[in-house]
Amino acid sequence: MNRFVQFTLACPLLVATTAGASNGPQYAGYGAQAMGMGGAAIANPTDSLAAVNNPAGMGAVGSRVDGSLTATAGQLRSDVHGAENSDDVLVFVPGFGANYQYRPDVTLGVSVSGYGAGIDYGKSIPTFGTSKVKSELAEMLIAPTATYEFQPGHYVGLSLKLGYQSLMLHGLENFGATNDRDHALGVGLGIGYLGTLAPGLRLGITYSTPVWFQKLDAHEDIIPNGRLNMPQQAGLGLAYDSGPWTFVFDYLWIDWSRERALSNSLTEGGAPGADNGPGFGWRDQQVFRFGVNYRYSERLQLRTGVSLANHQVPDREATLIAIAPCNQPRSAHLGFTYQVSEQLEVTGAYMHDFRHITKGKGASEGVEAGGELHMLTVGLGYRF
Repeated sequence: MNRFVQFTLACPLLVATTAGASNGPQYAGYGAQAMGMGGAAIANPTDSLAAVNNPAGMGAVGSRVDGSLTATAGQLRSDVHGAENSDDVLVFVPGFGANYQYRPDVTLGVSVSGYGAGIDYGKSIPTFGTSKVKSELAEMLIAPTATYEFQPGHYVGLSLKLGYQSLMLHGLENFGATNDRDHALGVGLGIGYLGTLAPGLRLGITYSTPVWFQKLDAHEDIIPNGRLNMPQQAGLGLAYDSGPWTFVFDYLWIDWSRERALSNSLTEGGAPGADNGPGFGWRDQQVFRFGVNYRYSERLQLRTGVSLANHQVPDREATLIAIAPCNQPRSAHLGFTYQVSEQLEVTGAYMHDFRHITKGKGASEGVEAGGELHMLTVGLGYRF
């Protein structure tokens, strides 16, 4: 891959090299306003990052530009058969979107989102090899999106998902891994519907294919098939407006079990890197998001929400959780938006992950990992 292309695509992720996200490498919410409502946004688009949640949502937000920055802080720790390590996390992840009302019934836009997970135990005790444990998975999706309003208040949307991925593994010599970094490009599709069913009541439906990435050649001897794809997922959302109140509900299914690198058991039986080689043992996630928005005045909106999901790492598959501590699946959220002028708005959101410690059982007995994270998002939106 051309090094200039690698550098250009990687720039937005240079500050997002380690994190412990909420649902695998995915964050609980995308878009500053959605973050304040538990991530619930499939039927309640509010800005030009809407395509991340539902491509059809871009049809309802008009012409605008949005940018956000999310800071994640907290501590993650692990204990692998008495080898105790910890990481004080401080990560910054940007988001960006732009949308243009090309015709009264057509919009064209783009949403850019970041994903990531990893750990850096610093001066750690070697756990899975001869050197310290450090892992970094950083992913970015650029989603050009078009929508069409086929009836008043009813939209369909289509996104082309262009992905960039960077993976570094360090300290896994016992599994045959080399301390190296590799990059890959990927592509997928997203489709969605947003419609008004009754006065104040909206329905959103969305589906995304996997984002199929190129082989990570530096890790093909350890990752099944040498690929680490983003999984397919589907969601359904409802939103209801009642006076100054908006109530939002999302259901999201994330299909981790079809991606062998993530779903294969560590004791799958095949050789490392083979189709049936060892993996992380993840299972599918069912995510439920609830949010409430209150329009306090013409300028100020207040909101809150929760995100609740099953943990995708079974206790019997916890052996490798120390290098991918994506195990904070429940969170509480608060947020606000202040309308500075007719065009400009400022949004803030806070998320608290409920502390979760995974304790291994069976073949993973003696392994535990987890922690507690806080996320603070600041966003700007400009209508034109």
